[in-house]
Amino acid sequence: MRTAGTFVGCLATALLLSMVAVAQEKEAPAAPVAPPTPDQVVTGEIRVTLSSDYAKVLVDGETWDENEFLNNGLLLILHAVNRTVEHRIALTPIYSDLAPVELVVKPEDWKLATVAKNEKMWRIERKVSFAKAPPKPAPKAEPVPATPAP
Repeated sequence: MRTAGTFVGCLATALLLSMVAVAQEKEAPAAPVAPPTPDQVVTGEIRVTLSSDYAKVLVDGETWDENEFLNNGLLLILHAVNRTVEHRIALTPIYSDLAPVELVVKPEDWKLATVAKNEKMWRIERKVSFAKAPPKPAPKAEPVPATPAP
């Protein structure tokens, strides 16, 4: 009988401790954090539809790590671009017969795009067609110096 009493006492203690732990967890909930307004968000994404796949990207003369290619390399997405300043984006195709293109993105070019039912983000969408590169000039033949006759 003593063993049953000890068991009931341990069970009651465990139950009491778990109730105290649950009561401590139910403290006042933190105030919900309001999402930032669109004007407070300073970054966005640039989507560029390319006429050639997997072009090399430079943003303001530097490589941009926050990018991805979709649609077999024909859609370039640059993430986390600061929308409050002007950027120069240089796109160099991987094929030598195509000429590079430079885009200029200004702060007034950004638009709010709907991503989900209640979610919007800043975005720029552009299309780029790479023109044929001008043919490289043929190397000039150097005149052969005349050798003196013996």
